[in-house]
Order: sequence, then structure tokens, then C-alpha cells
Amino acid sequence: MNGTANGITEVINAIRGLTGVGICYYDLNSFFQYDKYGVKNNRGHYCEFCKQAHLLKGGRENCDQSDKIKAVELARQYKKPFFHECHMGMRELVIPLMRDDALLGVLFVGQCRTESENKATIQENAKNMNGNPEKFLRLYQELPLVTKKDILLIETILLQYFETKILSNELLCPERLGGADSRTLAETVYYYIKQNYRYTLSTKHLSDTFFVNPSYLSRCFSQCYGITITDFIAKARVEHAKRLLITTNASIGSISLNVGYDNANYFTRVFKKNVGFSPTDYRTNHRC
Repeated sequence: MNGTANGITEVINAIRGLTGVGICYYDLNSFFQYDKYGVKNNRGHYCEFCKQAHLLKGGRENCDQSDKIKAVELARQYKKPFFHECHMGMRELVIPLMRDDALLGVLFVGQCRTESENKATIQENAKNMNGNPEKFLRLYQELPLVTKKDILLIETILLQYFETKILSNELLCPERLGGADSRTLAETVYYYIKQNYRYTLSTKHLSDTFFVNPSYLSRCFSQCYGITITDFIAKARVEHAKRLLITTNASIGSISLNVGYDNANYFTRVFKKNVGFSPTDYRTNHRC
């Protein structure tokens, strides 16, 4: 195994060992030569649930269609991490690794249970593939239970690691901003929001993150950008949603989830307030 493949393996195995979450990496076009030198278990879905799904008639083909074709094509469209439901009904986070507009690889974070997945869907999909619904429900319930927040934290670690590899640069450690001037603080928060819009964000969260008083942070940000932090968070999310509405075929619910809103109805209200159209009308009016 070469040095790069060994490093990728160590990072994936470390995260898997700490969290129990399954991680696999598709190295498109052999950018890191991981398809040649990487560990096999990190180049596919190998939990017992997936192994048994592969044994069903057409199981392997359906898995490849769901992940290697459909999810990879969506990765080219999204260009940012997104949640994807596989053909068996399990939800996983798909992380595109980009260099400019080129898709270099795709990471899948999943093979686990999340709070919002529908057990009935697992059983129904197993039955449709002539599998035993109760068997697959049992295999599903044996998977580790992981929160959406923890999956997004795993995403942060993986993205920082792979972006460093891609750019051949060392990441600089962020400095505490307690002594920074107001403009530096506002600018840092501005870019933090733009990069982390999918997370739960609020003035309180940001003030805790950057070790400053919430009122002081709000005043600095408003003076610098002429907009409140709350309104800017909504604006950042809506801007990304507009791009996804035009460039992908993802559902409104999927887009809502991937720009930081768990409730699609609330997302629709925020979007209409900022844009003047509902997400559906905006897509209809702006698609070529």
C-alpha cells in the first residue's frame, strides 16, 4: 500500500472505530490510487445488512445503481455533501470531493441508523426484492444509532482531511478571536456561516464558538454588513437552495434537509419570504 492510501485507510478506520459508522471511499479516476492500494472494506458497503442485501436477486446491481451511478451523478450536481437514501431505504451522507468543477471522488458515510429513518420502508423494500422483511429489520436494528449532528461532524473531519490531501497544503489552526477587532470578527463569522449553513446556527451558537458576547457579536456583524446574523443565515441557506433548485432534480424536502432545515414547510416559508416565490415556483420559472 502506498503512503497516501495508507493515510486514508488510517483516517477512515479511526473514525469507524470511534463512531461505528460505515465509511467507504470511491476514488474516481484513481486520483489517489485508492482503488488499487486501498483496503477493500473501505471501497464498498460491507456491513452485514448490506452483505445480505447483495445476496438478494438483483441486490448487487441495485446497490451499484443506487450508489455508483445515481449517488455519484447527484454528487456531480450538488458539488456539496448531501443526504441520499439507498435502494434499501437506509440514509447515508454523500460527500463529493471536488477540485474546481471536477469530481475526484465520493465518500459515503452511513451503514448506520438515524433518528428519522422509516423502519417500514426497510421492510417494504426487502419484501419487494423477495427478501425476508423481519430479517432485514433485525439486521437494520443491529446497526449503530447515530445522530445527524454526529454524521455532519464526521463530514467536517473527512472534508478537512481530504481537502488538505487534494490541495497538498497543511491546514492552519484557527485562532481564537477574543482580541480581534470588530471587522475581523464580523468577517470571520460571515465566512463561517457561509461554510456551515447546513448546521444548526444561531447568534448564541456563534458567540459560544468565537468566545464573544452575543450582543457585541450582533452589533459588529450588523454594522459591518447591514444585516442581522439571523437574516444572513437564512439568506445563505436560500442562496444555496436556489442553486440546487436550478441545477438538480432533488425534491424540496431533500433540498430543505441539505441547506439546514429539517422542516420542509418552514423552509418553504423562509424561502418565499426571501425570494418572493415558493421553491416549486422558483424552480419552474428558472429551469431552462
